[in-house]
Amino acid sequence: MADKAYKTLQKAAGESVLQRVSAEDAMKNLKELLGDKSFDETEAAHVAALAACATNMRSFAAADWKADIGYVAPFDSVIEDLRAKMEVASKPKEEVEEEDTEGVDLYKGAFSLAYGTLTLLRDAKMHLKRERFYGLLGPNQCGKTTLMRAIVHEQLEGFPKRDELKSIFVEHEIEEEEIGVQDDGFPILSVDKPGWWWVQHTCNEAYKMEPKVTEEA
Repeated sequence: MADKAYKTLQKAAGESVLQRVSAEDAMKNLKELLGDKSFDETEAAHVAALAACATNMRSFAAADWKADIGYVAPFDSVIEDLRAKMEVASKPKEEVEEEDTEGVDLYKGAFSLAYGTLTLLRDAKMHLKRERFYGLLGPNQCGKTTLMRAIVHEQLEGFPKRDELKSIFVEHEIEEEEIGVQDDGFPILSVDKPGWWWVQHTCNEAYKMEPKVTEEA
């Protein structure tokens, strides 16, 4: 489980192993793109070597490829297509997720989420099991809060509705408030309370749930 979590974090951080390409790979793609056009083999080998080098350096600026790699005929007519092919070839192989067959499914599906005109998640896959704990990990502005709000507001297609599953989203931008007084007279602030208290507080004060949610249930 720890190893699987570590690999997931590496993938999220962009540390997936990229594929290295050879000059032979680049030459094969170049010849396919040139088709029946005549070309000099020595020049083609030079272009292929430059393309492979740029690919392995993860340098895919179209202007650079046009100016420094495929700048003479007939290579200038196919250099953009070659750049696109090489960029695809360098990407890490898609990992096949291990199917979790144990337990009862809570949700299994794919979805896209947007914030205004900004697409945060596109064709994202999620598989949740009942009676499990999960965490959302990711950098700022990647869609974590948007996903949680979509679940709470029943905007995630296929996710269980409120009559089947209680979904509580505790906002962390809540203003602190005095909720009691200690024996020595010092105030007890909401920011000092543990996580379970915030869930209980949100259920009772924000969602007005009946019957009231307690520490035990």
